[in-house]
Amino acid sequence: MGDQTQPDNKPVSHAQLEWRDNGQPVSRAFDDIYFSTASGLEETRHVFLAQNHLPERWAALTENAVFTIGETGFGTGLNFLAAWQLWHDTAPASAHLHFVSVEKFPLHPKDLARALAMWPALEPLSRQLIAQYPAYLAPGVHRIDLTPNVHLTLVIGEASDGFHSLSLDDVNRDRWVDAWFLDGFAPSKNPEMWSEALFQSIAALSAPDCTFATFTCAGIVKRGLKSVGFALEKVPGFGRKREMLRGRFADAAETATDSTTSASSTYQRTPWHLPPNSGTAAKPNTVAIIGAGIAGVSVARALAARNYQVTVFEQGEHPGSGASGNDQGILYAKLSPKPGPNGDFNLQALQFAQRYYPRQCPNAAHFEGLLQLAQSGKEQQLQQQICQQLQLDDTSLLARPVSAEQASEYAGVPLQFPGLYFPHAGWLRPRQVCEALLQHPNIQTRCGTRIRDAVYEGGSEGKAQWKLHLAGVEQTQPFDALILCTANFNRQFPQTAPLPLQPIRGQVTFAEATTTSEKLKIALCGEGYIAPAETRHAQHSFGATFKLKQSETEIRQEEHEENLATLASLLPGFAQEFAEQTLRGRAAVRAATPDYLPMAGPVAQWEELENSYGALRKNRKQLIGKRTPYQPNLYVLAGLGSRGFTYAPLAAEVLAAWINREAMPVSQDLVKALHPMRFAIRALGKNREI
Repeated sequence: MGDQTQPDNKPVSHAQLEWRDNGQPVSRAFDDIYFSTASGLEETRHVFLAQNHLPERWAALTENAVFTIGETGFGTGLNFLAAWQLWHDTAPASAHLHFVSVEKFPLHPKDLARALAMWPALEPLSRQLIAQYPAYLAPGVHRIDLTPNVHLTLVIGEASDGFHSLSLDDVNRDRWVDAWFLDGFAPSKNPEMWSEALFQSIAALSAPDCTFATFTCAGIVKRGLKSVGFALEKVPGFGRKREMLRGRFADAAETATDSTTSASSTYQRTPWHLPPNSGTAAKPNTVAIIGAGIAGVSVARALAARNYQVTVFEQGEHPGSGASGNDQGILYAKLSPKPGPNGDFNLQALQFAQRYYPRQCPNAAHFEGLLQLAQSGKEQQLQQQICQQLQLDDTSLLARPVSAEQASEYAGVPLQFPGLYFPHAGWLRPRQVCEALLQHPNIQTRCGTRIRDAVYEGGSEGKAQWKLHLAGVEQTQPFDALILCTANFNRQFPQTAPLPLQPIRGQVTFAEATTTSEKLKIALCGEGYIAPAETRHAQHSFGATFKLKQSETEIRQEEHEENLATLASLLPGFAQEFAEQTLRGRAAVRAATPDYLPMAGPVAQWEELENSYGALRKNRKQLIGKRTPYQPNLYVLAGLGSRGFTYAPLAAEVLAAWINREAMPVSQDLVKALHPMRFAIRALGKNREI
């Protein structure tokens, strides 16, 4: 239980709790308990696991199956942990569990740990949940991967709005919930949650034959579920509760519609983001990924974990040959005081990445902390606004405002500027990250291999596939799906040439550690960045230059001097000592988008966009209720700019969700904000050339 609405409608960051003498948490807003101390776990098993018939259903799952649970009210996570435990005991090892839960007022991490300490039988699982629990639970969607096969999607917000935010406006693809845990505080104490809008959202996400279970038999719940197509059944409740409800969704076949329909009433907005068969086509089996930078390897790992057979092609001699191949990289994000897709994605991607790398490649991640220093009055004012908007203080787990003196203490060297301290950020070994993510039995890597072109055509058995033509090789290789992760080289493929990617040259400088510089304990960023000495080579990486629309990769002495000047504004002593050395460096070319968000998603047929949505030129806000043809099973992940290692893990999950037709790890708004076709749609709306 846990979704609660405050009577005065004032939002709070976390649930406000009182603790009874027996250790039980109680909601202050409604004086209602989260669970029974005597039998809470057994109650969960009876009400939600048994009445949804999960032991039998999970034992009967086929290999690689995906099963999704939707829950109202995450609360302490007890229901999730009980489901995870049962899944571990009964489901096939290759199957994937997605648990999607909405919670308006989440528990603070310390309260979560205290509440779950009451269930020692769940301790191995609760320990992992507590460790992966987001440091900052901003409104919106938070994807938490507990194991390669168990995924928690925690949505912070009103229940109806939260579930609606996960819909892609596709009546076939959106039906991914197989069982509902309708929890939450009692309808008599929290009637606002059990709204008509909630029941409509539940129906919209329910798969055919989806089941539900709930502890309550309240009239508002029975009427709501009946009204959207659920067949109800009263069964004995748990303990002293005489009755509860369970049931099955009966109306999915009747309410689903043909995804190719042109009726405007089918869609709430113009469905430019949806391929025509995104909810009905067969899933691919074999996937080709071109590019083994952080974009390509992140997607490869995400799909391999879902048991796709993945082949990664890289024209360089090793993974991370391009912009992802520096010795050191900084993991950080530009937080924003303003709501919007850039700030939202930066915040969510940073937290996902902070959990991702220590789990996937612990030897390459050094997350001992990071300081983002404010070197100007404007930057100090911006950081103050961020702290005010996000309510960051010296107890915050995401980032903390620090004075110059405090920053100096964290860094181990004297600093002149205040800033934000990120306790769980830091630096990475990029090439080692790329190599580690490719170490999976479902991934084959082919370096030193250039792809001349890719063509979608029929095969000998009539099955259409992507045929890759390799340079110097006569034969073609067929794949069911193709993902282009080639940064600026995407423009060399006609299928993605119109995507507005722009090159940005960056040169990083390497300097040998000195007795002064080796005292630096954590990564610093401001006008530029510097990482602590890389112990294997006893050297620092610092920089990097930012040369828009330049794509040369030779080392330039003037850019070493530029990096030294930037460093001198932050650490003048370091810069002076480094200037006496013979500096080395590395230059590479980033790929950025006009709005500085990455592209992650499917690619339309360019010549058909005008035919489908040309009317947007006259009225960009009108609803055009049809879909445009897409290039079959063609996807792109590109435009990561200078924050590739922060953006790639979450963006890769978005792409994997497109391909595997899962619940998205971000909201519909962010799915569209990351969609590769957003620029073409904006161009039409502004009556410009696509």
